[in-house]
Amino acid sequence: MIPTEIKRSAGVARAHAVVVSWEGKALLPSCLSTLDDFEVVWVVDNGSSDGTVAMLLRDFPAIRVIESPLNLGYGRANNLALQRALDDGADFVALINNDVELEPGWLLAMLDAATSCPDAGLFAGTLLFRGEERVNSTGLSLDAFGRARDRDFGLERARLRREDGPVHGVSGGAALLRASMLREIGLFDPAYFAYYEDVDLSLRAARFGYGSRYVRAAIARHRFGATFGPGSPRQRYLLGRGHLRTLALHQPLWKAAALVPLTAAYRVAVKAPLELLRARPALAWAELRAAGAGSWTAVQAVLQRLAGSNQRR
Repeated sequence: MIPTEIKRSAGVARAHAVVVSWEGKALLPSCLSTLDDFEVVWVVDNGSSDGTVAMLLRDFPAIRVIESPLNLGYGRANNLALQRALDDGADFVALINNDVELEPGWLLAMLDAATSCPDAGLFAGTLLFRGEERVNSTGLSLDAFGRARDRDFGLERARLRREDGPVHGVSGGAALLRASMLREIGLFDPAYFAYYEDVDLSLRAARFGYGSRYVRAAIARHRFGATFGPGSPRQRYLLGRGHLRTLALHQPLWKAAALVPLTAAYRVAVKAPLELLRARPALAWAELRAAGAGSWTAVQAVLQRLAGSNQRR
């Protein structure tokens, strides 16, 4: 149950947490043990074969488990629980990766920020690497080519000078979302399997007038890359594919028409050959696949935008 001080700070706000897990039986106990402040905790098991569901039912009977027979990816699996939380009357929903652990006071700091900043819809805290005093993310930054990066990645915590304030977007690793915003703008785009769906949601929210905000005092720790592995071919492919789709969805159409083919060509002509020279053929193949699949989903995104424009006329 939510502690009294948290209820008081947000006018008896109902806060749910959503955790998506795939083959994460070993990670979940340490994550879930830090979520006691939430009124409801949802875990979506994404077609795991490691006994996750049985462990949850045995060791965490208060948690609401949603079992998917297939690995739906990050966005679609989160949507299953997000919709349940909205139907259940949640005021806020936290997205917590199964390899993230919240420090005490995370939810209180987030809800205080949400109360102080009613125009913001998404909130990111200070995400640190587990076992290190280095920053994983203070929210997302976007460059001129639409590439998303974790802000302050790798910075020593002692050198972090960020104050609370606006940020381009939030990382889905540990974020708080305003439920009223989700009811207005919708949930994650199911066309993303993993990576960049948090960027898309942040940019879509901004179009509706909901800003993203960094909350320094909300501390969490992340076992970086525990699901796909940092720098793995799977991660590289999904990042590249998601980047191209996001370019097509959120850049002005004239800019998307230039950036999408140029970015795809760069992956084919530069990044893939470089990986071959480094004797990493799996990463080279991931770059080629990202260019092809990303270009296709970018075309679909442009058609989606054009169809939406025609419907509004």
